[in-house]
Amino acid sequence: MKLVCETSVVNRNVPATRRGFQRTILAIGKNSEKKSDETVIMLKTTENKSGSKYELKGNISKIFTRFVSEGKATISFNVPEHDVQIKSEVIQLTTFLKQLKAVLSGEKPAQNRTNSPAATLGKLSCLSSVANMKSSVLSSTKTFSTKCVIRRRSDYPLKGFSRNLVTLQISDIKLIRFDPQILLLRSLRILNLSNNCIEKIPRELGQLNLTDIDLSGNALQNERWEWLLEPTIQNRLQNLNVGSNNLSYFPTNLVYSKGLVRLDLQRNHIQKLPFAVWKMAQLRLLNLSGNQIASVPESMVRMRLEQIDLSENNLSQNASTVQDLRMSSNINQVASLCELAARVVVARKIPYSPATIPFVLVEMMHRTPICGCGLLCFTTKIYERVKVVRLNCQQLIMNSNHMLYADCVFCSQRCSARS
Repeated sequence: MKLVCETSVVNRNVPATRRGFQRTILAIGKNSEKKSDETVIMLKTTENKSGSKYELKGNISKIFTRFVSEGKATISFNVPEHDVQIKSEVIQLTTFLKQLKAVLSGEKPAQNRTNSPAATLGKLSCLSSVANMKSSVLSSTKTFSTKCVIRRRSDYPLKGFSRNLVTLQISDIKLIRFDPQILLLRSLRILNLSNNCIEKIPRELGQLNLTDIDLSGNALQNERWEWLLEPTIQNRLQNLNVGSNNLSYFPTNLVYSKGLVRLDLQRNHIQKLPFAVWKMAQLRLLNLSGNQIASVPESMVRMRLEQIDLSENNLSQNASTVQDLRMSSNINQVASLCELAARVVVARKIPYSPATIPFVLVEMMHRTPICGCGLLCFTTKIYERVKVVRLNCQQLIMNSNHMLYADCVFCSQRCSARS
């Protein structure tokens, strides 16, 4: 079992001798081919090419795994009195520690679990192969690289991506399918897949701790956007670019993105914005230029935008071209049980999430329009397009001859008369 990582060795007798982290090959094995030889751990660095060996049997006082979820662990040896601090990719480090645990506990190979760490205990290799391993593994920048940029097919790594990647860019190579290897990069924070031909994004992408995603210039017009429903991406994602994707609609699942600050939807074919767009409370920069938008929801006045770009849209040039879109539902219509439940949640100001109430009800609460008085409009709705007088935005960008109108929704005739 080998682990390519970074280590720092601390001598507990002389703490001041601690060195910085070095690129290391950490391996578990035997000193020689003899069956009677004890199992040891070898540390091979660029400075110590022959490697340092530590016996395992009765020689480990403690293994610190409190921060293993961050890719960090420490192994404390009795002889010599060294603490080996390890930094590595989370999955690989976890696998290594499981193997070490199996060796220390002396578990026998399991008959029904041939891939388990215990099953490989009897197959530990001789460390002479690690000692003879070329130092190029440690000197290679790709092994420990945190950034990868691919702009040509020939740049694509044949042996897969480094598990330490924080930034990954794959642009302008006409990539048709989303590469599932990306889902293994647990340290990834910035993903750029712009200017390809990707049509579908797997839902598992929403389980990564991504803060920046660029999907512009692809073919996501039929994408279902289910990956935006994952709690991890809803809380982590801050910047998203899905411009130039032939979208004829605003991806409604975006309203669940609690931490989204910058959203770019330019150069699509979007005609309408959902009334629930105001739920994106952290959104500050919104680019909707080059679409087919004629008006915006009146609920956007509740947002605290710093900049919104509505240039090159179908906004009206004067009031005479704006049609009255009044529509009144049947006031005496019997409400559904789902709507009655939603009314109770609103009336009693009950905090709601998929963890406390059914997701169908959460979906209804998010997508139900809101009246200017603050009440949700369930059965009775009156639509009326009126000119937006004040939009809570520091910088509004649109064509000089255009006027911005809003689609307002009122919960009753009384609220409509007050407007």
